[in-house]
Amino acid sequence: MLRRLQNRVNIYFQPIFLLLLVGFLVTGSMIQKDNYLISTKYTPSGLVDWEINMNNARRDSILKEWQVNFKKNQIYTSDTNYQKTVTGIETVILRNNADYGFIVFYVGLLLILTIRIGSQRANPRKIVVSQRMVFALVALTLLIGLMDVFINIRTSRMLLHFRLKEPLSDAWTIGIFAWIKYLLLTILIVKLLIEAFKLNKPRFWLEFVSRWLGQLRFYAWRFRIVLLILFVYFLGLFSNQVQDLVLSINTSRLASFYFLLSTTLVALMCWHLPKAIDNASNITYRSFFMGPVDFKRVRVLASRRPSGKVGIGRLLGAAGFLIPATGILQTMNSYHIEYKLNGIYPIVILIAMLSFYAIVLQYRWIDRLYKSGGRVIKWRYWLSMAILLFPLIIWGWGYGKQNREPYFLSYLSLDLVFLSAIFLITATLRTSVPAIAKWRVTPWITFSGLAAFIFFVLCNFSPFLNEVTRNNRFYTTPVVLCAMAGYLLFFSFLLFTGKKIGMGLITILLLFTLYRSVNTITPYHETYIQKQKNYHKSLDSLDDYTEQWLNNRKQEIKAFILLHPNQPYPVFFVNAYGGGIRATVWATMVVGTLDSLLKSGHKNDANVFDFQHYVFSYSGASGGTVGLSLLCGARYQYRQKTSEDTVFYPVNSLAIYRNDYFTSTMVGLLGRDMLASSLGIAPWPDRARLMEQDWERHTKGNHINIGVTMGELCKGNYYEVPLLFANIFDVDSGKKGIAAPVLLDSLDFPATIMLEQEIKDPGDLRLSTAAFLSARFPYISPTAKLNGQHHFTDGGTWDNSGAETSLQVLTVFERVRKKLIKQDTIFNHIQPQFLSLPNSVRATESMGKPGNLFEPLAPPAGILNSRIGYMRKADGWNYSFSRINHYGFFQFRPTAENLPNTRIWPVLPLGWQMSEYAMTKMRISVLRDSSTIDKVLARFGMVKKMKN
Repeated sequence: MLRRLQNRVNIYFQPIFLLLLVGFLVTGSMIQKDNYLISTKYTPSGLVDWEINMNNARRDSILKEWQVNFKKNQIYTSDTNYQKTVTGIETVILRNNADYGFIVFYVGLLLILTIRIGSQRANPRKIVVSQRMVFALVALTLLIGLMDVFINIRTSRMLLHFRLKEPLSDAWTIGIFAWIKYLLLTILIVKLLIEAFKLNKPRFWLEFVSRWLGQLRFYAWRFRIVLLILFVYFLGLFSNQVQDLVLSINTSRLASFYFLLSTTLVALMCWHLPKAIDNASNITYRSFFMGPVDFKRVRVLASRRPSGKVGIGRLLGAAGFLIPATGILQTMNSYHIEYKLNGIYPIVILIAMLSFYAIVLQYRWIDRLYKSGGRVIKWRYWLSMAILLFPLIIWGWGYGKQNREPYFLSYLSLDLVFLSAIFLITATLRTSVPAIAKWRVTPWITFSGLAAFIFFVLCNFSPFLNEVTRNNRFYTTPVVLCAMAGYLLFFSFLLFTGKKIGMGLITILLLFTLYRSVNTITPYHETYIQKQKNYHKSLDSLDDYTEQWLNNRKQEIKAFILLHPNQPYPVFFVNAYGGGIRATVWATMVVGTLDSLLKSGHKNDANVFDFQHYVFSYSGASGGTVGLSLLCGARYQYRQKTSEDTVFYPVNSLAIYRNDYFTSTMVGLLGRDMLASSLGIAPWPDRARLMEQDWERHTKGNHINIGVTMGELCKGNYYEVPLLFANIFDVDSGKKGIAAPVLLDSLDFPATIMLEQEIKDPGDLRLSTAAFLSARFPYISPTAKLNGQHHFTDGGTWDNSGAETSLQVLTVFERVRKKLIKQDTIFNHIQPQFLSLPNSVRATESMGKPGNLFEPLAPPAGILNSRIGYMRKADGWNYSFSRINHYGFFQFRPTAENLPNTRIWPVLPLGWQMSEYAMTKMRISVLRDSSTIDKVLARFGMVKKMKN
């Protein structure tokens, strides 16, 4: 019996071993989840320290530490949702349950290795391990597994008794068995290693690894274009900034169809193009586009296909489906959307599925399943296709509105998995199925790729792109995938041509573009300056403007004091943190909410003003500046009748962000900007200007004028538009820059570049340009040139809070106010107020003790964290300054609000596109979390927050 088992193991050793190894890695990742909850002072190695502990006092300390360590999860059901606290104890219970699967796989690996080594021979007449020893080692392996199961059972019971506050059994009842288990496991592994050395296995393993790495290097270089595209695809889908884009795809059947179609095209090209590149010397240019193409055949047998390359090609095609499938799961994890395998990290699922497909291809399991006598069993193939396609059709066109819910993303992920299986089976059997063998697949793939490339080129023309993306926000991902397909085809053809003529065309192209980019100076990425005939920019100094602003409110201050005898007149200095679109939305939502609440709280008072009337200045960085500029743009439009300014009231504000502000930027990044920078030309506006134009166009319909020049923004005698200070960072000097509608003094703003004062008449910055000079998100937006002396990037590069500038403005304000107090004591009744608007949820910020730091990463980590430290210092200094001088200080950030009647807990993205769920979450957060809002409203004599 053992002989038959050994023979079976010898025949199927590699696939069984690899499958067990995949299972081992998957279950191993499951038992590492939330490890920080159980790795404590008494258990630095986690559950291992718990198992080998023999001391009752230490056991009690471990349990107490696990009990106090916790995290909070948002739980969603079909009827309700709620927060659940998960302690270290509950984490141990979950990991203990997952450990049963881990035991199965590691015991299976040890068994198969033992049986395999037991059948090896040192020479033709002598086996290394006797049959009796094999039986003993197998029994020892099973005993280890049984003891591990017993330890898990005892651990579960002890944890249950601890939670029920019942007496606990002694620690040695677990520890003694754990020590025996680890001792036996050590003996077994040492024994297997000794026998492996007798068989000279280590040398074989090293040779195998060396050969495998050599093949990996060969294929990685040979198919580098495809691998680079897949790597970029992977980075994009697994980054936080793309997750909201994935969520928006699910809002429309059409969006899901476009996503699946474009993903399928990229995957098919990843499978097909490597064949043309590999066999470039033997096929014509016409064959590249029209076919047929195949991998270069081996020299020994010209009729034999190189199975290794064939398998790699099919695996690359399958990866084109599996990478977005697991990227969707990554998004669902971030949004706390439940799915069946959410206990396994998506990247582990990706590795496991690719490994499984590699095993299927290597051992020809598809041929064995679908072929008989060298011929395909047609009914079996077509039945499999029908079974795999049926769910895609049902999920796509059935379920009514349910297939637009966030949890349905899991079905979109399954669509891609099923498509990968359809692709793998069809690609393997296509030459053996007559109906499929007749298909000329090459022109379909290449010309579809060419069509995608032409579509992407057309998207570089703004009128075409604006028409395509009108009223929809889900086109970004399909358009980017079309760009990927086009570049994949273009560079594959260059590589194909280079191999035919013996020249590295891609290398030559890259060197040429690098030379042109570095050595040519063009006006491309130059800051857009508005120039008008007969325009004269006349700016007041900050001191003069402040004096005029205070004098304009003199009578109003007197009336306020009479109405609120014990309440000073509040003047607000608002600073908004950077953070992409979420910072933009948060700044406008908070101020809009304060506007609406202040107005609704005094409905019967005809002289009441909204909140922005009391705001002297806005200071922002990055996305925060964009939000503040939108407020100023709306205020400018309604400056004569501010009571009609309801643009950013909670019931209205979401409409502004239901537009596509991101696709044009990505098209510019991947298309027109890449071409212009590579050739050293400047024939059209860059992507930064495209973004400005998009925001100007979309906001104009909502009565927001961000096309106004900075010089005109605060002109006139209305004083209803708060001063906007857009903070920018100069790459060349490392100094802060400020774009503001007033003249600034270098004594008040030391080591600062004043942009408005560097731009000569008749030129001026538009409000949109100033905002997006501050919001130059690295790499997504280009650095902006100005006067050939500066290169400006994101204002959050150094101070991401805008708080430092806000304090500098307040210093000037107080200096002027003190001068006016000598003329009229009414100005003594003013109290400055800081309002700081961070936009990240506190729970998402890093807290607790830092993790282990890899020493070479310490310097760059310190440099990056210095920016965060300075940001906190600036806001902290404002808080300290307010306490010393008895000013007001308020900081208001989003909270971890869940959405009612949904199964989703949205994250807040950093990019320039936000899902409806994320915007709704921020709106609910503003309306529900009233502690800070109430304190602000109290400055106006309102006792409590009024509801809309």
